Amino acid sequence: MEPREIDWLHAVRSLAKVVGVSVLLFLALNVAERLVVLHVDLDGERTARVYGTAAQVVNPDKRFHGADLDEGLIRTVYTLRGEPRTAAPARGETAYTVTESLPGVEAPGLAEPERSALTEAVRAVEGEGGSGSPKDKQELGEALDRLPPALTAVAVVEFAWPLTAEKLVALNRRHGLCGDESVSYVYSRHHYDDSDTVPLSNAVVWNRDMAWVLPWDEPAEYRCETEPEAALAAFRTWTGLLREGDDLAVFGLTRDELVDAAREGVAYGFVADRWRLADLRKLLDDPDVRTVRVADLAFGLGTGPGAGIRPGGAR
Repeated sequence: MEPREIDWLHAVRSLAKVVGVSVLLFLALNVAERLVVLHVDLDGERTARVYGTAAQVVNPDKRFHGADLDEGLIRTVYTLRGEPRTAAPARGETAYTVTESLPGVEAPGLAEPERSALTEAVRAVEGEGGSGSPKDKQELGEALDRLPPALTAVAVVEFAWPLTAEKLVALNRRHGLCGDESVSYVYSRHHYDDSDTVPLSNAVVWNRDMAWVLPWDEPAEYRCETEPEAALAAFRTWTGLLREGDDLAVFGLTRDELVDAAREGVAYGFVADRWRLADLRKLLDDPDVRTVRVADLAFGLGTGPGAGIRPGGAR
């Protein structure tokens, strides 16, 4: 009796059916999981509080003003309105959307900060053991001294070593500074590792105002010299909202890194928004400050929203 010849076409078709059914089952399970995540909070507030805040955290180059929330049956759209963070008044606002739907989270224009002098200054923050020398500080101080002290600046102040909230309060008191919307703390630095599951890790830049994501939220009541303590407490509260399944990778973030940063509770520097150049120059002489990277300058704008940081907290 001769052996029966294998019907290869039939075998391939059978295998294709098995693979097809497996793929459909996998997709169905993922869709079911996404539906559960999407509809745990039917009013969409969690989309705003998690992803709306995350969008602000990784985009320090923008000032955000106001937001809208639109929840549908299969997707939630959170809209932020923002402008470039420049020393001069920005011209007009841009609407940015964060959409959570069955496929995941999309945030065009917000997933990664645009390349700018401020973005590069934030990415350059090194932390303890970074580059820089007393001679570098002296040369930078001499360069700043040649500029009009009344100029308004957007800059990044980098610390010589990570500072706890307690040490930040001491820094404020030494220089008579008062925290408000013009100070955003760098709690985690930018890095890139192509061997990681999320290769890009954006810097985490935090201000308490970032938690004010819905019209009925209470705006932050800043605490002047002790604002670093309130800011860290608010950051820890926000990271406490995060869940394992949150799709933070679209923003170059992971829950674990954010939770770790909150637990460590140190700042590597801060973004100074519309500060007087003279105040930045004074900080350069402090031993806790490694350098000041000026991203933008403008004349005669000391009454801008960021001008609230003044010696003694005067506005």
